Amino acid sequence: MPATYEINAARGVIIVTVTGDLTDAGLLEMHRRLADDPAVKPSFSVLFDLRQANGQSVTTDGIRALAGLPLVLSPESRRAVVVPSDLGFGMARMYGMRRAQKGTKVEVFRDFDDASHWIGLELGG
Repeated sequence: MPATYEINAARGVIIVTVTGDLTDAGLLEMHRRLADDPAVKPSFSVLFDLRQANGQSVTTDGIRALAGLPLVLSPESRRAVVVPSDLGFGMARMYGMRRAQKGTKVEVFRDFDDASHWIGLELGG
């Protein structure tokens, strides 16, 4: 799963971009990478851009495992997921509902601009 992330420390936002095949193992690896990165601050918000990802291999067990991991960001941080497919949208919503049990807020979007605005990252910023 090719995944990269960019940290905009001035705006307190992490943008994670995933292309190609998205897998359960890839999701867990991305969580580990963010958790281990000293540049990631708990106060940051995150935008997951899955517009170029193929999530056919992601399972409900993988979503449960991901949602069960310790929080990297504070509960108050905003988490946005951009996903165009119906299946991906549903899986992201399931993740959001499971994370809500830990007091976090996850919003799922089909439009990148809407997600950027909600996360607090102005276009061109």
